[in-house]
Amino acid sequence: MGARVFAKKLSTMLGQSLVIENKVGAGGRIGAADAARAAPDGYTLLYGTSITHALYPALIKSLPYDPFRDFVPLGQIFWFATMIVCNSQMPFTELKGLIEFARGNPEKLSFANSGIGGGNHFSSELFAKAAGIKVQHIPFRGNAPGIQAVVANFVSCTSQTEVKSFVEAGQIRAFVTTGKDRDPRFPDLPTVAQAGLPDAETTWWHALYAPSGTPAPIVQRLEEAVREISRDAGIASQTSEIGLVPQYRSPEEVTQRTKDDIELFSRVAREGDIHLD
Repeated sequence: MGARVFAKKLSTMLGQSLVIENKVGAGGRIGAADAARAAPDGYTLLYGTSITHALYPALIKSLPYDPFRDFVPLGQIFWFATMIVCNSQMPFTELKGLIEFARGNPEKLSFANSGIGGGNHFSSELFAKAAGIKVQHIPFRGNAPGIQAVVANFVSCTSQTEVKSFVEAGQIRAFVTTGKDRDPRFPDLPTVAQAGLPDAETTWWHALYAPSGTPAPIVQRLEEAVREISRDAGIASQTSEIGLVPQYRSPEEVTQRTKDDIELFSRVAREGDIHLD
């Protein structure tokens, strides 16, 4: 949804019709690789994420693109975080109780994720390490089956973003958000740092990229468009329900954030023996 909302604004701003081509497969790696090989003429852009540009480079040695060599970052568009949520029937109602339960019942607490090496796998692994607990990771094919498994109490908990309707229905209970900032949908929910677990912090992001070699005037125009759209107050009203928060970050900040995240994810992958190839 974030890509479509952004593309509609960009199309209006540039006076150009934009076609979103969803490259299905490999969690976005196929699309990123195709964009890296595209002609650097400004007509092919990549709506990339911290998954394509930081998580996969940390996990996959044979990645068919380089996040720095093959792309020019045009700016960050959105950020989002995951929430640590558990089935409402679990015998604890606060974060302290969750941690005490996990410590008293080693590896009995299970966490659903969207697949080994996925974003919520890393978020829950970071949380578990910061809290000093061991959890059982249960992979599913996507986020939806994972959250449904938690709602049905087949799995204890998960770390996901699109949980608002389930929390409001009382099917699951939210304990903490893994982001640096509080999620606007849950203003009373503390961040992991506020809860005393700063090492569990990870904020995910979306950014726009052009293939390396794109002429400077085109890059400059696109950078200006990303900056203006990301600061458009109307964007939030269209994406807030799914947890995407508009936030502009400059190309230089995107590059540094990517380096920092690759370092973080590489450490988590190494310590947790997580790999995809």
